[in-house]
Amino acid sequence: MTAGTLFAVAIGLATGAVLGLVHFATLRWTTDLYLGKGIAYGFGLQILRFAVLGLVLFALARLGAAALLSGALGLLVMRRIVLKRVGGMP
Repeated sequence: MTAGTLFAVAIGLATGAVLGLVHFATLRWTTDLYLGKGIAYGFGLQILRFAVLGLVLFALARLGAAALLSGALGLLVMRRIVLKRVGGMP
């Protein structure tokens, strides 16, 4: 592995972890909006969450496959951590 690839992996992991933390932490807020009277706000937040997710993953893909794959790994690791912490996963 070259230094550039290692850098891309590190950037991808860090970006994916931060993205996963924000994405899955706002999941509860989105759910509360859907269950309350803020259905339009919940839908808007859901669209925003997915738009940010798509844009960040697109940016990582532009850096290369290593950055994209490590970003996806960071996202999935944070998913497990956040959902386990709030009791949404066994």
